[in-house]
Amino acid sequence: MKQDAAFNQQPIGFLKSLTLFILFLTTFLFAFENRIELPVWLQITGRLHPLLLHVPIGIIVLTALLLLLRAQFKSKQFVLLMTYLLLFITLSAAFTAFFGLLLAIGGDYGADTLQQHKVSGLILAWLSYGVLWFYQSSSEIIALKHGSIVLLLGVVVFVGHTGAGLTHGENFIWEPLQTTEPNLDPETVSLYQLAVVPVLEKKCFSCHNEKKSKGKLIMAVVEKFKQGGESGAAFIPGHPDSSRMIQFIHLPLKHDDHMPPDGKPQLTQPEILLLQAWIKSGADFDKKLGAYAPDDTLVLLAMQNTSFTKVAPAYTFKAASADVIEKMNTPFRTVFPLHVNSPALKAEFFVKDYFEIKALEELRQIEEQLVSLSLSKMPVTDADLNLLSRFSNLEVLNLNSTLINGSGLGNLTSCKNLKSISLSGTQVTTGSLITILTLPQLKTVYIWNTAIDAVGKAELEKAYPHITFVHNLFTDESTLALSKPILVNEGILKATDKIELKHTMPGVTIRYTVDGTQPDSVSGMLYEEPITIVETVKLKAIACKPGWYCSSLFESSIYPEGYKPLQTELLAPADKQYRGEGSTSLTDGRKGFVDIFKEPAWLGFRNNNFEAGFDFGNKPPAINKVVLSYGDNLGAYIFPPTEVQVWGGNSKDKLKLLMTQKFSEPKGYRTPYMSFITVNWETSNHTYYKIIAKPISKLPLWHGGKGQKGWFFVDEVFFY
Repeated sequence: MKQDAAFNQQPIGFLKSLTLFILFLTTFLFAFENRIELPVWLQITGRLHPLLLHVPIGIIVLTALLLLLRAQFKSKQFVLLMTYLLLFITLSAAFTAFFGLLLAIGGDYGADTLQQHKVSGLILAWLSYGVLWFYQSSSEIIALKHGSIVLLLGVVVFVGHTGAGLTHGENFIWEPLQTTEPNLDPETVSLYQLAVVPVLEKKCFSCHNEKKSKGKLIMAVVEKFKQGGESGAAFIPGHPDSSRMIQFIHLPLKHDDHMPPDGKPQLTQPEILLLQAWIKSGADFDKKLGAYAPDDTLVLLAMQNTSFTKVAPAYTFKAASADVIEKMNTPFRTVFPLHVNSPALKAEFFVKDYFEIKALEELRQIEEQLVSLSLSKMPVTDADLNLLSRFSNLEVLNLNSTLINGSGLGNLTSCKNLKSISLSGTQVTTGSLITILTLPQLKTVYIWNTAIDAVGKAELEKAYPHITFVHNLFTDESTLALSKPILVNEGILKATDKIELKHTMPGVTIRYTVDGTQPDSVSGMLYEEPITIVETVKLKAIACKPGWYCSSLFESSIYPEGYKPLQTELLAPADKQYRGEGSTSLTDGRKGFVDIFKEPAWLGFRNNNFEAGFDFGNKPPAINKVVLSYGDNLGAYIFPPTEVQVWGGNSKDKLKLLMTQKFSEPKGYRTPYMSFITVNWETSNHTYYKIIAKPISKLPLWHGGKGQKGWFFVDEVFFY
């Protein structure tokens, strides 16, 4: 028995000594942490804290539960079992506190909550040692010994609570019991508070608040959000693609800088689009919802993402059946309740090329419930407006950019509840508009970009003072900028195709270049007819009109169809995450998107060079150039290649180097775009060509991932 006791005491004594050493070391580190500079390897060791912290928690809970089952054990067995459990609690709590302190020294956490967590964690570690010592003492007060274990359980709950506040945000535990929907009025609250804050609150604030500020970035306070973090500004108003927060969102999920971090709830695509639209619109923190145009992309995304509480109008008509509403929803038309638990419905139409008047006629099934209708950009004419006369409860009507001239507006006189009508971008005149201005509930009429000029607007305001005539997309009368020109025939041009440009506004002049220079209101080619090209070009175009600011620059790479090989093969595999559809992705005529690299059009290379072979058979054409279409998204580590080689010969095994072209690395971040590389050589009739493109091996010093490997993404290869 004495030998057994000695055997039991030897490991206990050693582990107690080790625990005491760690406790003193941790206490010393805590007392002098402001004077200590940890080496990098020791800071990395601190990241074991999240792994270890579950060990003492689990053992403490197990120990407390065993107190309820002590009658099932023999007395000596129970004491020995509890002693070992308390020893493991003490040892694991000491190591957890030690590693946690290392993590805190190198982390970005708010001072108050962090201090609470450090102090309480250190107290828990020392208290565990005290409980172990007391449990091994000769005291016969068993209830007090067991009570000290229960005390440990209470302290670990508090320590866990302060830790959860650091990692998951304040009030993490009780949050589900509280109201999650803010009680915000869209008429008095800024769009930022209404729509952007709820997204940031769910996905970003837990790591970027005053108590925890990863990267020294505090997003929960507007002024500090504007200041940015240790790496600079989080966003650049008007430039979402150049904004760090957007770039980090688009990084691969496993990347260290991806936001939100892997393991936390990720932003949905609508949420990402909302943040991008908010930054693109100027990242305004104070502008109210009503100050934006009703068809502004940001407004539409805000309404899609936001679920705010607002007192809904009371309607006396009955709700439509769920079956009818479900039947009304198609890929090109949506019908949904205007408010939660309200019978009022809203209908919207999409994709004008698929619009049918029959789809509008079908809304008669919900004519009583239809309160809001959007036909924006649909090919609706004045003759079609007679269908709307049946919608007696219609309050909001959007006819922006439709084909009406106003001659059919008289059909709306039966819509006695109409409060707002949008006619921007149509051919309505003052005379045609007057027919509806006597509607009793009409309060707002949007007439921007119509035949009604400023003088006509002033006359209308004088004659109808109770109606607000919105003559401008903005709240002032400043000059507006035109939208960009539109490329009609996007994609790869067939042999007989030409580049076609257009603009939706009459009287607009389009100027363009295909040589890389910047067009403006006086320089560049004047677009008068479709453009013929014989090689890949970078098209740049702007739209201008007297009295307007010229549009922002439209850019697009235009690829004419080239010689297509009989067979294509990948000589080095693409990365397993970005394999596209194999070698067929290179010549299938399908272009990728610069922000969706999981799309099958793309092949991604990082650890391997891009190497592909192209076999033209026994009757090869005369070829003197190859064009590689690639993606350029520096924030997502996707760079141009550093070198491209072209090899040619009459068989796969007998090739000679035709041309090598090297490229300098970018000097800083830029807006993601689609680009191409052209490599020329003397005209040849080889049957087999091999193309090699080398990804950047080390990202430059200015990049957030400096030193790491970069990516090369290719979607098409053209031969001319």
